[in-house]
Amino acid sequence: MSETTTTTARADRRASNSSEEILDAAQRIVKRDGAAHLTIDGVAREAGLSKGGVLYNFPNKERLLKGMLDRMLQNTIQLLEAFREEFADGPNPTLRAIIRTTANKECLDPTLSRAILAVAAEDPEMLTPLHAELAKRWEQVRQECEDRDMAALLWAAADGLMFHALLDIGIFPPEKRAELLEKLDELAATACK
Repeated sequence: MSETTTTTARADRRASNSSEEILDAAQRIVKRDGAAHLTIDGVAREAGLSKGGVLYNFPNKERLLKGMLDRMLQNTIQLLEAFREEFADGPNPTLRAIIRTTANKECLDPTLSRAILAVAAEDPEMLTPLHAELAKRWEQVRQECEDRDMAALLWAAADGLMFHALLDIGIFPPEKRAELLEKLDELAATACK
């Protein structure tokens, strides 16, 4: 391996590690202090990096928030794919995976989700990757499920329960929410053929 190739590989690895450290630091700030307190300077301090190091990876606050959204989306997709694989031999694996994913605590980071929703309200383009992912999943659900209206209702109900939890407006305690999501999963496995 040439010296140039080795140097480039190290720089790429450092940038990748720095990006994750920066996103972790930004997430800690949002959780602890709220999205209004998310600044490039604050993230640099929290990550133990220079402001230039943060700006190298994320040139502005919007790109930082987009990076947080992209990472959250990728983590959710990985979890959804794992559930989809688990349900692959049964009916409606994508719908069941969606319902199970909305029930998963790893996907429910209310502070981060609210921060991203607030920014996305001002910049709807930020949600383009999410729109594409949802359209892809709906097409999968349509191909797997004969009763598409029932599938849409079950998905909407699961999302409603998730958004109640994310926005902290739900009237159902966590154990009741879990019970309702379990019922939605049962319906997706039996009533939505």
